Amino acid sequence: MKETDISAATIRSIEPSSTRRAGTRAGGGRRGRAALRAAAAVTALLALAALVAGCPLCNGNDVGCSDGAHISGPIGLAVSAPARIEVRACRNGSCGEATLGSDPGDSRSSPGPTNAATASVDGGRFGFSLFDDDPTNTQWELSIDYSPDFGKELEDGDVYSVSVIDADTQRELVSFERSILYGELQPNGEGPACTSCNVADVKLPPPAAQ
Repeated sequence: MKETDISAATIRSIEPSSTRRAGTRAGGGRRGRAALRAAAAVTALLALAALVAGCPLCNGNDVGCSDGAHISGPIGLAVSAPARIEVRACRNGSCGEATLGSDPGDSRSSPGPTNAATASVDGGRFGFSLFDDDPTNTQWELSIDYSPDFGKELEDGDVYSVSVIDADTQRELVSFERSILYGELQPNGEGPACTSCNVADVKLPPPAAQ
């Protein structure tokens, strides 16, 4: 039911009945009728406020999300030895670079990124991390996140490219370029008041053979 319908129904239910005998005064005459109308207006406003107050929440949740792309995968370097890599990532020709290093002794005792860096580019920012937080992994893995600046929109067909080089041997480990499509993420479920964002999750191709 529309909000205006609810308000109208509330007002009609409080106003004096039209079937009252002609000689009967409603609540003390004009003052009584004015008081009733004022009460009806307040009730209608409260009902409307309750409806509006519920709009920002989606199914009782309020979990946010951000537009962006996530690219990740193994890079062909064994976790049994330290790694040092040079990474270059681009979106539509706008590129960011970083040099990442690792110590395999750190990752086993405290899982998580062993080295991280960021690079600002035209329209957004790349975040890089080299990690090994899974004991079953045999290779170091690279994670790259792209986040657009506020007010900048992502578009289907954006072209991402990634180049990973072993900084010690200058051997190319990974080369990647792809036009991608974004999917809509709604962490709180579907609905007109639910937060949504455009995201893409892309896996790096298998590393080059040694």
